[in-house]
Amino acid sequence: MVVRLGGYARISLDKDGEELGVERQRRDYRQVAGVRPGWEVARDYIDNDLSAFKRNVVRPEFERLLVDLQSGVIEGVIAYDLDRLARQPRDLERLIDVFEDRTELVFCTVTNDIDLSTSDGRTMARVMVAFANKASADTGRRVARKHRELADAGKNGGGFPPFGWKADRITIDPVQAELIAEAHDALLAGTRLSTITAEWQEKGIRTSRNTGKPITRVALKGILTNPRLAGFRAVKGQKHIGPDGKPVMGMWEPICTPEKLDAVVAVLEGVNSRYRANNLSNNHKYLLSGILRCAECGTRMIANMRSSWKEGSKGSRFAYRCPAATDGGCGKVSRAGEPLDQHIINLIHDAEARLNAPAAEPVEWPGAARLAEVEQEIGELISAMNGKKISAATAIAMLEPLERERDELGYERNRHTVEQMKASAATVDLPDEFERLPIERQRSVVMKHIKAIVVQPAGRGARKFNPDLLDVVWTA
Repeated sequence: MVVRLGGYARISLDKDGEELGVERQRRDYRQVAGVRPGWEVARDYIDNDLSAFKRNVVRPEFERLLVDLQSGVIEGVIAYDLDRLARQPRDLERLIDVFEDRTELVFCTVTNDIDLSTSDGRTMARVMVAFANKASADTGRRVARKHRELADAGKNGGGFPPFGWKADRITIDPVQAELIAEAHDALLAGTRLSTITAEWQEKGIRTSRNTGKPITRVALKGILTNPRLAGFRAVKGQKHIGPDGKPVMGMWEPICTPEKLDAVVAVLEGVNSRYRANNLSNNHKYLLSGILRCAECGTRMIANMRSSWKEGSKGSRFAYRCPAATDGGCGKVSRAGEPLDQHIINLIHDAEARLNAPAAEPVEWPGAARLAEVEQEIGELISAMNGKKISAATAIAMLEPLERERDELGYERNRHTVEQMKASAATVDLPDEFERLPIERQRSVVMKHIKAIVVQPAGRGARKFNPDLLDVVWTA
């Protein structure tokens, strides 16, 4: 009689992703199964690079193993060691529940002889997992303390080198740093994060972990908002605050200034939300969507592909139109898309040509001095609390209003910085560069000069584009 077993292998950390550790476990438990009469490893359940101790980690193959045991797909489990299966008592209890329901199941490990189908075996397993859990918890506390000391000193931690630096985590990688700088400039000029993600994917850019998979939007956002870009020591993606209550600076070369990083974070977190509130976001496929207004009802015009357009025809592929009454407009005004876009682009070319004078100096944000004072007061309170000079209750009571003021001032500073940098980044060498820009960058250049364009009705039978029927509202 053949006993179909499920072989389970797991390793908590596999930096290189080569699965060498789990492969050794798989080879060992298959060798043990091979010398037992009638035993056959029917399926391998492999959880590579996954912790069994961390409560928030889901192990897909362990979950599948439990389901297959309960349903009868397999008739037992073989693993290298019990702690490969469980380091949390609750996971062990789930496994024991299955063995109590199906007493005919087989259980075996390479390193010891435990039988989960017996009361003594289950007791021994509980003791072993409890000790393994304690060992993991003790290690976790020691590692956390070590990381805290490293963070307080501004030193690098472990793991993969962060994107933008070489393997020593101190020296800047010039190629990656240039990619980051270009992405920052593009974001501040109005390019969407999804557009930059697609560009990086097309170039085959990978994260430092180099899993072989295309870079994701979430991973790119993490790279572009990493506090260490501006020289700050970061813990779990946030600036690390030292015992003195101030952000800790790291012992490596920064890639950008704190002001620029704050501006990028502000853009990605939507601090410049007035564009969205006014329906002027850059989430559009067409250049003038939301900028055009119907002269009849004042509603923002939208763009649609023309169903009658055919490849090779001379007509416009799309048209701007006022929405129908059911969508909040009057539906009385429309205009062919291409000639209207080209006319506005020509106007923008002329407007940019008039800006030959050097760009104006950035306007200093008036709240800078007060923000510095508030941050200094917060740091002094935290330092006094850590030094036991004042009680925690007193410190918290005094910190709360200061933190609210700091957050409000920080918001205003970020908004000011974003506006300043957007105005600077929206300037391009027209007309050479304009056509090569993504649509959101083109829209940013247009909105730099134009607040709105009011479109008058063309009248029945009008075919030729007439620029006199446009009332352009300039920003200045």
